[in-house]
Amino acid sequence: MSRKKDKRQVEHEECVETLPKVRKKQMIGENWDDEAEKTLERLVFGGETDALRELEKLENEVSVDDGSASEEDDEVVDELHYEIKKIEGRQPAWEDDADDEERIEISSESRLKKLRDGADETVVTGKKFTQKLKRQFERIYGDASWADLDKKTRKDSESDDDEEEENSVLKRAGNLLTGKSDNLPRGFLDIARTKDANIDKPSNAALQCVEFHPSAKVLLTAGFNKTLDLFQIDGQNNPKLQSIFLERFPIHTAHFTADGEQVILASQRRSFYVYDMIKGSVIKIPRIRGREEKHFDKFVVSPDGKHLVFLGSNGYLILLSSKTKQWVDNLKMNGSVDAVAFNADGSRMFTAGGDGEVYVWNMNTRSCVHKFRDEGCLNSTTLAASADGQYLACGSDSGVVNIYDEQYLHQTQPKPLKAVMNLTTSVNKALFNSTSEVLAISSKVKKDCFKMVHLPSLTVFSNWPTSRTPLRYVHTFDFSPNSGYLSIGNDRGKALLFR
Repeated sequence: MSRKKDKRQVEHEECVETLPKVRKKQMIGENWDDEAEKTLERLVFGGETDALRELEKLENEVSVDDGSASEEDDEVVDELHYEIKKIEGRQPAWEDDADDEERIEISSESRLKKLRDGADETVVTGKKFTQKLKRQFERIYGDASWADLDKKTRKDSESDDDEEEENSVLKRAGNLLTGKSDNLPRGFLDIARTKDANIDKPSNAALQCVEFHPSAKVLLTAGFNKTLDLFQIDGQNNPKLQSIFLERFPIHTAHFTADGEQVILASQRRSFYVYDMIKGSVIKIPRIRGREEKHFDKFVVSPDGKHLVFLGSNGYLILLSSKTKQWVDNLKMNGSVDAVAFNADGSRMFTAGGDGEVYVWNMNTRSCVHKFRDEGCLNSTTLAASADGQYLACGSDSGVVNIYDEQYLHQTQPKPLKAVMNLTTSVNKALFNSTSEVLAISSKVKKDCFKMVHLPSLTVFSNWPTSRTPLRYVHTFDFSPNSGYLSIGNDRGKALLFR
């Protein structure tokens, strides 16, 4: 009995000694979650120094605890380690204060002249030179978001061995398992022909106008048969919606207005017509008051819906209100005017003509703000501006199409990024698609003269069109608003449709 009593007394004394340690562990376990949450809050809203201080504090508590922290506690410490490494990883490895003192000459070498913002800019600091190089890189190759450290994600610590193996495979063969890139690849164009857009009613004359509606799945065709036709585009049946016949009025130019409610039609007449698609009525505008031109057969519509710009004689640009069709103003350039284009928002207009110079107009002030010489051009025939504002294409009667970047806004003799020489006869039309990834150019003088240029690589697609593509003499073409369709109007009155 005495031995059992002594044994119980010893066990009681050991329990009394162990109780403080157990209570200490329990208190640490209860307060650990609250402390971790507060630490993470300080990490998010504080700086790198706060994170380092909190990590050191937590590691000291774990060492005092003598291994009592749970697996969840270890994960919190790991999370802090990761956040600190991520913060430290975003810091530059080296910063040289002498960059601000460095001076670089950018006007002496031809390869550096394209970095200038103006003709008078000759010397820049090292820091500004770095910024210019970065801007030039993004202009040609796009943004380098693939190198952004913030977008790199950490692998899940709880992933099993199979997921880790799958991630390692993705690192080696990601292109095989992921979806297609959003960017259009160079060299090869994935395109297929569908039923002609006007298969329900082909034209018996060459098509002069083909244009997609700005918002609806509708296409207009018009030509010397004096008829405006509207088709619904579905790629399968393309049914005809409406036909408008204008007696003794062979149509040279037809455009939707910016809101898509009207169609403006012009011919070699002093009058022009307006077809109201909402009311279903045709209105004749007898003449443009104050102008003595023999005819008004060419015009463009500003993207902002404010103006109709008719090409007059002797370099005159005649501005009409798109809403009232009344004369607003005249703009004058040297020589003749043969080509007009707008930027995406209509605030800037580009014009060119028989003197080989391109004029840049501010449409808010209606004044010419800049003028530059199109390299090697004697007679300009067409202009096109990309929707993103990065490129301007200038076509000439020699068949050369020069593509410029934004330097043309600051230089009087800019160097083109690319001179496309695939056409050998006069360029009658150039047009960028909605994503500014494709530039299409054509000439109606020679058969099958149609090419598509990939941007920003500035290379011509080699696989299309081929010698077997039945384009014939291309008079006009247009991209759908989202660039899903391309329609080409030829001399046989067909509006070819490609998907």
